[in-house]
Amino acid sequence: MMPPDRMPSVSVAILVPTGVAYDSHHHWWSSDGALNASVRFDAGGYSSGHIQGEPAALRELAAALHLAAEQADQADAARPSAAAVVGS
Repeated sequence: MMPPDRMPSVSVAILVPTGVAYDSHHHWWSSDGALNASVRFDAGGYSSGHIQGEPAALRELAAALHLAAEQADQADAARPSAAAVVGS
């Protein structure tokens, strides 16, 4: 029997195409006085979502997303073109 996990676990994947509309003008104070904010997005059809948290947490997420995009761009730039692969 596995011991109970003290922290609930969740895995989430959010797939958004380029050009998704983001709305980030929502912010509020929690009952314990912490400032929170959210980013809402519509991905088309019935697909929408919110990412919520304290401003520092949203900045950390933004930095991680920016780094992931930069790394993907670098990997794409380093990939040999199809013509180069065929000609080898």
